[in-house]
Amino acid sequence: MLNVFTGHYVAIAYSIFFFLLVVCSINDIKLKIIPNRVVLAIILLGLALNFLSHEAMGSGNSLLGFAAGFLIMLPFYMLAGMGAGDVKLMAAIGSVVGLDNVLVVIVSSLILMGFISLVFLIVKGDLFKLLLRYQRIGMGLLYGVFYYERPAPSEAAAQRLPMAPAVTLATVYVLLTRCHCLEPLFNFFEPIESIVKRLT
Repeated sequence: MLNVFTGHYVAIAYSIFFFLLVVCSINDIKLKIIPNRVVLAIILLGLALNFLSHEAMGSGNSLLGFAAGFLIMLPFYMLAGMGAGDVKLMAAIGSVVGLDNVLVVIVSSLILMGFISLVFLIVKGDLFKLLLRYQRIGMGLLYGVFYYERPAPSEAAAQRLPMAPAVTLATVYVLLTRCHCLEPLFNFFEPIESIVKRLT
């Protein structure tokens, strides 16, 4: 692994990473689309950062994170639980944060989405309908009959919630709590903080 990116360059790289995640979140909320160009930019940034800086995760870890993010999320897409953009975004994030961290990002994102979905159902008043539907499915299983009862198009359970904002929050949380790779970013703003303190 080379060591071309150091100090402020690493800080700038992570700043760009966070900016691209915000772009994905805004697009997912407004258009329900995660742009492929932005995902590709994150992948290239992750591979370059981890290959060119010893302050990052390492190139091998970056590739493993990419593969894990893609392979773990792929079944959710195949079961129609999420969009293809969510799978590609998680793979891209894996290329930046590495194998161990992307696993935590995935779990954190799913937990956060579960909480958001529950709140959404309660606000829309459709939680009871969901529970009744799953009760009927459960009763069918007791009698050896399996069928999936789809929610009505008008129900909250039938609506797709944007996942990119939850993934973004989970990624920031993991990077802040699990690794020291953001230290160059914090150090980058130290001169600005000292100037503000002197002025105040």
